[in-house]
Amino acid sequence: MVMNEEPKERRKHLRIYRNFILTYHVKGQSEDFHDVSQVNNVSKGGVSFSTTLPLKEGTIILVSLKAPFIAESVRFEGVVLECREKVAGMIYEIRLQFQEIPQQALALFKKIESYNNFKDD
Repeated sequence: MVMNEEPKERRKHLRIYRNFILTYHVKGQSEDFHDVSQVNNVSKGGVSFSTTLPLKEGTIILVSLKAPFIAESVRFEGVVLECREKVAGMIYEIRLQFQEIPQQALALFKKIESYNNFKDD
């Protein structure tokens, strides 16, 4: 890379950094949803969030995502790509890749992205 050259963006989807309400549970296990302490970012490809429970890579989880400015919540299925311990034995950062994006979710992301663009103007 040349000194003045910008690093190439490798991400396929715009990351959205806003406040979201996210709950999840491991597919095939208890249907009790766990609340997440913090959503770091979300995109059409996946979500990064912090939680108090570690999740193994490859685990399939069901996620319910709600944005404060949009009434409906959306459910996704995703696979855990990475789980990193942030605070020993207490907080874990999870990177989740969505398996399929339901049409309802695409509509939600479109609303969020337009809201995001409006807020940045």
